[in-house]
Amino acid sequence: MKKYDIFLIDADNTVLDFHASSRAALKAAFESFGKAWTEEYAKKFSAFNDSLWERLERKELTREKLLGERFPLFLKMLGMEDVSGESFNEKYIGYLATHPVYMEGAENFLKTLNGAGRVYIVTNGTYSVQKSRFDIARLWDYAEEAFVSEKIGFDKPNKAYTDYVVSHIPDFDKSRAVWIGDSLTADIRAANAADIVSIWLNPGGKAADGKAFPDYEARSYTEILEILQIY
Repeated sequence: MKKYDIFLIDADNTVLDFHASSRAALKAAFESFGKAWTEEYAKKFSAFNDSLWERLERKELTREKLLGERFPLFLKMLGMEDVSGESFNEKYIGYLATHPVYMEGAENFLKTLNGAGRVYIVTNGTYSVQKSRFDIARLWDYAEEAFVSEKIGFDKPNKAYTDYVVSHIPDFDKSRAVWIGDSLTADIRAANAADIVSIWLNPGGKAADGKAFPDYEARSYTEILEILQIY
């Protein structure tokens, strides 16, 4: 395999465990309003939140609408309309922004990639939240830069997002770049549209959607490094 030394890495559920952080943030928010916590809330929110972000990626929803309506709708689903969605969101975001969790093995994976080239984080999300999480996680020990969709003004997989990224990476050479992420709708479709080689991190063995086409598929960081022939 030819050498790749520009690594475009998704953040949430690729190297940072968003679901773990989100669960903790939800629990803290519910408890701050005196509501008893149940793990079922985390499962329901994870599915609901993922569906909203997928709609955003398909341009069926704006960021403002997603963030403004997410908790009012979720709390209504739970029959908790006595709780302010806006206030709940403030509690949730505050905790989420300050409690990043690495996925198991992620730091060693990033360290290895950093030793083999340049690492750039490509992520959708709210800039202030993502920057806080990355700072606390000391992501800058491994990554040159993070490209956050809110700050850029476009979300993955929008071509304008990818165009911005590649134009802001010094000496970018598409033939030396590889895009790595867990999301078919955001990461792999973005890579496909930009004609950048992609690796789909798919630890759960989910079926492909037939709309995004990863060049490679891996179940673990070890498999990704084997694909890249980085040891």
